[in-house]
Amino acid sequence: MQKEGVSMSPKLRRKTRGLLILFLLLYAAFTLIPGAVYGAYQLQQQKGNTPKTSPSPQSSLPPTASVSPSPSPQPNSSAAPSPSSQPSSSSVPGFLDGQTLPSSTPAGEDVFTLYDTATGNTFQVSASEFLPAALACEMDLSAPDEALKAQAVALYTFYSYQRAQNQEEAADFACDTENWLVYVPQSAMEERWGEDFSTYYQKLQSIVESIEGQLLTWEGEPICAAFFAISGGNTESALNVWGTDFPYLQAAASPGDCFSNGYLSTVSLTAEELRQAALGLWEGEVDFSGPEEEWITEVEASSSGYVNTAKVGGRNCTGEELREAFGLRSACFQVAYSDGVFQFTVRGWGHGVGMSQAGAMFLAEQGAGYQEILAHFYPGSTLEQK
Repeated sequence: MQKEGVSMSPKLRRKTRGLLILFLLLYAAFTLIPGAVYGAYQLQQQKGNTPKTSPSPQSSLPPTASVSPSPSPQPNSSAAPSPSSQPSSSSVPGFLDGQTLPSSTPAGEDVFTLYDTATGNTFQVSASEFLPAALACEMDLSAPDEALKAQAVALYTFYSYQRAQNQEEAADFACDTENWLVYVPQSAMEERWGEDFSTYYQKLQSIVESIEGQLLTWEGEPICAAFFAISGGNTESALNVWGTDFPYLQAAASPGDCFSNGYLSTVSLTAEELRQAALGLWEGEVDFSGPEEEWITEVEASSSGYVNTAKVGGRNCTGEELREAFGLRSACFQVAYSDGVFQFTVRGWGHGVGMSQAGAMFLAEQGAGYQEILAHFYPGSTLEQK
């Protein structure tokens, strides 16, 4: 017996076609818009939108100018290293232009002195040993090779900057080997990666060797090559976050970050939780006697979307202070009050200054080489061979 087919009515067919068209439009938007934004940025750069020259950065790094670790900084046994990606063929003006940076240490002694907060020990490690370990702490090895190279250059530059700033100190900077922050010994990698250690470590060494001796400079000195996990769609200027104007740490578009895991988060605090958190940091400076809906007022954000200032209980606070006080992933947030609860909708992860790791990965996936990635996030700096 022949089965009878079920036919759709003309009205149902029209509705089905409409839904299909809507789906295709949404898919195209989410797939093509970030790439188009980056392409438009590249076109603008090619038309001569060169960075403006600003005064030299101040000699000391702001206390808050630390590197935020990635949400998932360590590779794991299930994440196979990605295949090698090819660098972009486009050239970046001012990069690798043959200049040589004078070494701050004697020839053949490129070492870093670290203080380990986990053990209380101070020790020295060569740059060739430090960089693979630092890279393992900061970026998953499944990231594109060009993003990993950009991160490796940023690491070498940032910690060379720290070394130069702390010449009179017992250590160049601190690490936490127990929690994989800044540096871990090979023994820790072997314990975590097991039989995959050799594969992963060879990958790390290959990336580091491909950019060996390269670092970013401004007026011949290593720059403060800050970086963080995920932006809110744009990076933020150092001036807005730390109150110090580094000419190469300016706001930059990073639209691909919105596709990253961890881009969007929410934090809900009852009025009492918010009051206690604020009192814990600013007791005697805040007043919560007024209506709850007026406890947070005058929220002002930059063009990048990061909160610059707001009043909490009448106290003027910076976005970074609010981020710390209320446990937010970044200062790129919006806050709403309803029925005794303050809800923070947060975009991004980290302080927002310098190179977005998620943004670097997105640009690499679009075909950008590590030189382009670094030029994008540290405009006006020069990539030199030490």
